[in-house]
Amino acid sequence: MVMAERILSKVIDIDNQLKEMGLDRKGLTEAVRFAEHHRSFVTANDPIGFPNYVVYAKLALSLRETYLSKGWTKDDSHNQAAIKNAKNKIRVVPCNFDEYAGNRLVRPTNKSPKGEVTRKKSACNRTAWLPGIPPIAPEFNDGYQTWILGVSIDDEHPTGAELSFPVAFDGNFFTQFGTRIILLTGDEDRGARVVDTSGGDAVEVVDIEVKRK
Repeated sequence: MVMAERILSKVIDIDNQLKEMGLDRKGLTEAVRFAEHHRSFVTANDPIGFPNYVVYAKLALSLRETYLSKGWTKDDSHNQAAIKNAKNKIRVVPCNFDEYAGNRLVRPTNKSPKGEVTRKKSACNRTAWLPGIPPIAPEFNDGYQTWILGVSIDDEHPTGAELSFPVAFDGNFFTQFGTRIILLTGDEDRGARVVDTSGGDAVEVVDIEVKRK
């Protein structure tokens, strides 16, 4: 199955899009590196699931410490540690993604199964993204777009990260994103030379290989 998604992977396009959202590449990538640093102290003797929780918690902490002074507020609704901006109606939720986070050629998804809250918020996003979709229950349809700061931080793969706008969810995993903003591809950790291809079209549409769980 192949579907097209809007992918931003050029530095100038990423910076322009994030600026419109009241965010910036430096703040988001620093949050990822902050979580990566704390994840490095996790050992095999820690409880099962603790590594993912550390990443999630430290991402949320860093996002809040960076953006609460820039017009954002804490959002703990539905037991998710997020930030939101009342001016532009955007919410950012941290999430552990699989190893395809930041890979513009393969669609990533959440590392662990999610539940009803994630399904509802994805459905709300889809309502805003595609006209004609039936409205969602008021407690979930609060007028905010929910974006996911998806990261892959583990002992086996280079760190990847992206800010993505989910629009489809199968009950456990994200299955489609309207937009993906690539923040870290993993090449940074391999020591690869990263070329700033800032010229050209502002939007890249890529046929995405879908890998199912």
